[in-house]
Amino acid sequence: MGDYFEWTEKLFSPGREYEKPEALEGIRVLDLTMVIHGPETASLLAEFGAEVIKVEPAGMGDLIRSVSLWARFWKENSLGAMWVNRNKYHVAIDLKNPKGRDLFLKLAEKSDVIVENFRPGVMDRLGLSYRYLKNVKPDIIYISLSGYGQWGERWDWPSFDASGQAMSGASAVSGYEGRIPLRLPHYPGDFINATVGFMCVLIALYYRDRTGNGQYIDISQVETLPRIMDSVYTYVGLKNKSRPRMGNRDPNLSPANMYRTSDGKLVVISVLSQREFESLCNAMNSEHLLDDERFSTTSARLRRENSDVLDRIVAEWVAGRTLDEVMDAAKNHGFSASPVRRSFDVYHDKHLRDRRSVWLYHDPLFGEMVSAGNPLKMSRTPARIKWSVYPVGYHNRYVFKKVLGLRDDEIDELLREGVISYWADIIGRKPPVDFDPEKDPVFTW
Repeated sequence: MGDYFEWTEKLFSPGREYEKPEALEGIRVLDLTMVIHGPETASLLAEFGAEVIKVEPAGMGDLIRSVSLWARFWKENSLGAMWVNRNKYHVAIDLKNPKGRDLFLKLAEKSDVIVENFRPGVMDRLGLSYRYLKNVKPDIIYISLSGYGQWGERWDWPSFDASGQAMSGASAVSGYEGRIPLRLPHYPGDFINATVGFMCVLIALYYRDRTGNGQYIDISQVETLPRIMDSVYTYVGLKNKSRPRMGNRDPNLSPANMYRTSDGKLVVISVLSQREFESLCNAMNSEHLLDDERFSTTSARLRRENSDVLDRIVAEWVAGRTLDEVMDAAKNHGFSASPVRRSFDVYHDKHLRDRRSVWLYHDPLFGEMVSAGNPLKMSRTPARIKWSVYPVGYHNRYVFKKVLGLRDDEIDELLREGVISYWADIIGRKPPVDFDPEKDPVFTW
């Protein structure tokens, strides 16, 4: 059979993603979302081949176009917008205009999925919520993403990632005991919610294939986050008190913490099984710990007073060794240890680049770019990134002619009436200064 690892690499054939079919080819998605967790849901669908048409407000477009890391824009465009708008076609429609609403409904008739994350009730006031759209397209799949859901006493509370973390209880268990709680970085409330939304759409598409029925999907940040907080509800239910903050410690493992080595680097050591603890003790030349009743069993090691003592023992051992020496000991003896790497180190990691998890690609507008590749590795229908983001309304002509069959004069009339628009001459909305849209046949379709 040959070498398994060579076989799997050949099966997934990294670098040849564009030669393989796309799982969601033929699925059309209308994306009315803003900022992060809605746009990311649609981006995930687009990476697997769905034709995603992002419908933005006229002129200014999505709010994320004003957001960039430390207010630094790349070629006059927002890094935030590039982050969550992969592979999308961009149109700009004034949905408050009756003609704009009618235009959207015509697109909906020819679409499979609608994604929105406005405050609950906004789409209904526009006459574009699921209860209206299902009459236009009975098998439509319609997903709403929000902080608190489409009904209940908090439906009208606005929510961003930080408020979702706070209200879900995620913030309260993050950080160190006795200190103020910590917000989890990198917007997990948005990105986890987006991933759940992506999965729900796939489930709904599968159900529609079997039954012919569409459905409405309601996703709430505050309800999604507790699913990544292990048994927090069970803990509260059984103990009748809140779970404490434990910093880098793990309530299910001992020892488990982040330790500093003699060369000033950081390493995470986590021990789950008795066998792994024996391996660590052998590495530390501390086999006597195995006979100590405080550490002889997993349940004993998890008692807070015993865990504190064991944590100090491991910290002292690590402090006397370099990172390389700790990693060699883990490899030779068989316990889990991982260096704490900077983003710079991860970016240059050959393993991740070989697996296309650090994705290098040529963007039609911005040239050579890099992004986090899709972690879902599929041998026959892999995900791929084709482009990052386009200006507001860039694909008006392409979409309205290709999808709806409108004529040039009809599109020009919609433009004159303000029903559709192109980008405002403001940073984050327009093309890079060195790019000429008039030379792009897609723009001039």
